[in-house]
Amino acid sequence: MGVNKNYPKLKRQAIKLRKKGWSYGEIRKRVNVSKSTLSLWCRDVELTIKQKARLIAKKADILKKGSQAIMAKRKREIRRIKRLAKTEISGLTPYQFKIAGVLIYWAEGSKNNGTIISNSDPALIKFMVDWFKRIHETPPEKLKARLNIHADQNDAKIKRYWSKITGIPLENFGKSYIKPEGTGHRKNILHNGVIRIGLHNENLRHKITGWIEELYLNLNYRSWN
Repeated sequence: MGVNKNYPKLKRQAIKLRKKGWSYGEIRKRVNVSKSTLSLWCRDVELTIKQKARLIAKKADILKKGSQAIMAKRKREIRRIKRLAKTEISGLTPYQFKIAGVLIYWAEGSKNNGTIISNSDPALIKFMVDWFKRIHETPPEKLKARLNIHADQNDAKIKRYWSKITGIPLENFGKSYIKPEGTGHRKNILHNGVIRIGLHNENLRHKITGWIEELYLNLNYRSWN
């Protein structure tokens, strides 16, 4: 291919625009050549401090907008995934509800000293309060609760929060365990701490443990392949 006869004119125009502090992207909207060609033509053009600052700010803005666009696209994708996932779940039968609670207790429940669930997720705790009520005929009024929080958190406020979530009366909350301040940097602070709910019922814990053991024995992994 021959050399474009308009290159000398395009080169002069590109250099002129570069001297004004234009970015290569801006110049290419006027001068239809490759970025590598622009870079070659304009390599000797010295930009002022103000022009350089403008280009740096413009590049940062482009990166920010690009990142925001990616995040927005990902959020739309997540919403779509959740919508489809929700169509795969229907109401639980009493047996399925029972098993769901057993599995949660298996993962989060105490294996000694009473029947206790510890977690920071309000939805999970609320589910287990309902589970105790429906499966074990233990209403929230009979459950005990205790918090695990940091020294700079408002104990009374957090107790009120969890009491409202669970329906457990404030008088059923024991003394909170307050973690002393350390010297290290804290990450992922749980603003409402961790709550322990349950009751001192060894027989109930052994019953749940029996369900867990039987559930484990009856898992048929081969049927999933």
